[in-house]
Amino acid sequence: MNAKKRPSLTLLCLALCCLFVLIPSVCATFYFYRTVSAEMEDNARETVGLYLDRTQESAGAVLNTLRNGIYYLMSDPTVQGYMRTDTSLDQMTRSQIEKQFSRVLSLSTALRQNAMTGIYLVRGSGEFIPVQQDGIFRGASVRIRKVYEQLRNANSARELYLMPEDAEHSYLVTDYLNLDTMRPIGKIIIELRTADLIDTSYIESVYGGAEVYFSRMDGQVLYGGGMESPTHAPAGYSGDLYHQGCRLTPYRLQLDVFVPRADIVRSLREAVTLYVGFTAVVLLLTLVIAAFVYWRQLRPLHSMVDTVNRMATGDLSARMEATAYQETELLASAFNKMAERLVNLFEEVYEKGLLLKQAELGMLESQIRPHFIFNVLEVINVRCMAAGQYELCRMVSNLANLLRANVSNRGRQKITLEEELRYARYYLELQKERYGEKLRYEIELESQDLLRCYLPKLTIQPLVENSVVHGLENKRGGGSVRISIWEEEDGIDIRVWDDGVGFDAAGLFQDGPGEEDRHHNHVALPNVQRRIQLLYGQEYGLRVTSAPGSGTTVLVNLPLDRGGEVSEKGGPPC
Repeated sequence: MNAKKRPSLTLLCLALCCLFVLIPSVCATFYFYRTVSAEMEDNARETVGLYLDRTQESAGAVLNTLRNGIYYLMSDPTVQGYMRTDTSLDQMTRSQIEKQFSRVLSLSTALRQNAMTGIYLVRGSGEFIPVQQDGIFRGASVRIRKVYEQLRNANSARELYLMPEDAEHSYLVTDYLNLDTMRPIGKIIIELRTADLIDTSYIESVYGGAEVYFSRMDGQVLYGGGMESPTHAPAGYSGDLYHQGCRLTPYRLQLDVFVPRADIVRSLREAVTLYVGFTAVVLLLTLVIAAFVYWRQLRPLHSMVDTVNRMATGDLSARMEATAYQETELLASAFNKMAERLVNLFEEVYEKGLLLKQAELGMLESQIRPHFIFNVLEVINVRCMAAGQYELCRMVSNLANLLRANVSNRGRQKITLEEELRYARYYLELQKERYGEKLRYEIELESQDLLRCYLPKLTIQPLVENSVVHGLENKRGGGSVRISIWEEEDGIDIRVWDDGVGFDAAGLFQDGPGEEDRHHNHVALPNVQRRIQLLYGQEYGLRVTSAPGSGTTVLVNLPLDRGGEVSEKGGPPC
């Protein structure tokens, strides 16, 4: 058989040197990287937050201005008159409406004219007019008609709508109401250039790879690229991206900024690269020094190995010489003490061997005494029979059988259920001779096949003895003991019941202080419990039900044991 390959001490020392250098370096790098990157991320959080606040404020101001314009168009008598009739709008009235509306919009300094590309009034008949002259040009009429046809059911001044084929513009679409009946009689459509509403120049100048997403609350992206839908999550990380977002209240719109983490920590990575190079140089120098120190230490180790090999071949006189180093000197001293101890142990073992032989002879002598007792009981039994004392003869015979069971089964941990019931019956018959009719017992067995199953020796008999001595002995008028045995799906159940005085069974199997003294009259129950669990495991054992004045029931759960092997659940019967 080949010896197992052992690791080299040289490699171990080199590995330790590497660890001594790398662990502090890695920890310092990690701490530096985490600390500085956290600071950079805090700066990114402040920068992105500042951009979000500014954009939220500016975009909100534009949308608020447009909402005010919608309310003006809704309340203006001239516009109301036009929307309620079927007559066409003349050029003078159109100019008046446009001039009044422009005056309303000019009151707000937040509105950027390049963000709004057109405002349109659409009557129920489908006829529409641009409120601003800019809407007449650049093919706006065809575009707005498509918007009206596809967004006919849209009605909200708090959210923007997007046309699938037009990613450049977004729209505010609301119903135009008859203020007398409050019923819709048309639409107000405001066209916005989304890129001018959400100015991304500032954030992109700070972080070149930043992505800004402007979207509705249902996830539809109004502005942004690179992802189909932004993640509306709280500020934090999304993969390798830093994410922060906010909602443009009271509008149902969401603004999200995603910054690549590489952009945030770009300068940090350069510093870490320089630090790693410096660490590699330090590691190389450390390895060179460690190799030199190891070579100097190797020479006394060879001598120690030779001494250990001599001891391994049986030379107990081998001793290590003194060395020049403190650590190896301690090793040599410990080895020499061990060698002296081995010599003393060999002498002690020889002496103990002689004592063991003497003990074996004494054990042989002790085995003769039980046979002498059985012979004497046999003589008493024969003389009782000769004298016609058959009751006394039966008592002597039961006592002899009970003692013989303990002697003949010495060294056996398990016996058959048939033998265990026989010993229990011997004991009950002896006690019945004592108590007479005051003691009644009954043994119920579900199947004769169970008699061939095995269980720990002295499992039932101590439980029966506990019932008689502690349950019935102090009960006036005597009582009954019943043994019931049946097979369950997962093993064998044995129930020992008595109608004696009972006891407080709480904490019977606990090992806490004071429990042993409180239950000293029932020590057989914990002993049986421990033996069963040592043989079969913690899932088997006793369950005791008792209370003062109400008798005692002990339920024993055992596995199916066919001569030393525990059967699996659902296996063949014993």
